[in-house]
Amino acid sequence: MLSTQPIEVHNSGLQYLDSSITPDSNNGGSNPSPNQQLLPLTAKVNSRDCLEIGGCDVTTLVEQFGSPLYIVDEVTFRTACHQYREAFANYYPGESLVLYASKAWNCLAICAIANSESLGIDVVSGGELYTALQAGVSADKLYFHGNNKSTSELELATESGCTIVVDNWLELKSLASLPQENIRIMIRLTPGIECHTHDYIRTGHLDSKFGFDPDTWDQVFTFISQHPTLNFVGLHAHIGSQIFERQPHQDLAKVLVECIVKAADYDLPVQEINVGGGLGICYLESDDPPSIDDWVKGVCDSVVAACTSRQLVLPKLLMERPGSDSSFG
Repeated sequence: MLSTQPIEVHNSGLQYLDSSITPDSNNGGSNPSPNQQLLPLTAKVNSRDCLEIGGCDVTTLVEQFGSPLYIVDEVTFRTACHQYREAFANYYPGESLVLYASKAWNCLAICAIANSESLGIDVVSGGELYTALQAGVSADKLYFHGNNKSTSELELATESGCTIVVDNWLELKSLASLPQENIRIMIRLTPGIECHTHDYIRTGHLDSKFGFDPDTWDQVFTFISQHPTLNFVGLHAHIGSQIFERQPHQDLAKVLVECIVKAADYDLPVQEINVGGGLGICYLESDDPPSIDDWVKGVCDSVVAACTSRQLVLPKLLMERPGSDSSFG
């Protein structure tokens, strides 16, 4: 079993924990929404007519590290984290938590930065969970996703105390058979919502390989209510990636609220809902996604309206912050 004890990342003195790097250090506090930019915020052409990111000549980096090479611009990454966090603080009256989707890039440095920006982290493998724990991320800010978790991964997750987002019957029954108590779980729903994006990154339709279909929700809640070791805390749904329109998340909020009402019939209060992510980015100059601020406002307004319509207390609202917000050069 891998250790769940964190190493001393925060005392390593590495540059990525440099406190002088702030979200607004690039241009005096007026950073645009990173997802609306083709390149990282610090990108420019230097005096040698070479691309420069974060003050580093890209050709020099390639000479040093080889190619292909992934480059992370810390200013852009922190700016995106900051804008998501501030938008939720401005537009959602209840508690909220932004989650970095670490499948975009998971390493000690990235996890430490996300943690320092007060983000939680989504993980989709035992290795990603282990890395986040080693980076010092608290288990109560870690959410384990994925539709094919192994037994050893589930054991690591339950030992760590993170929240497990249950994707299917096999996983739910496997967790119920474990000896641990108070296993924090969320249920992933298949909401039956279509969005205008590529078929390969659309995940909310009814025949998706992810989550529980609506016609199984009663069975799922019955099963959970009969297994007291399962600590049901909430619901998750993700409808796709590279989304520019707002209507799908308005529809999703209504579906989640109806499921909250259904769960209450089984004495299963929903403390948290995760609306996924999916905000589009600029791959082409012609792309015109909404800003982070506008996107979050739309999602928050939709959740508040849906909960108000059913006279529900606002749950804790989670959103997976896409790792593709032009943080990577």
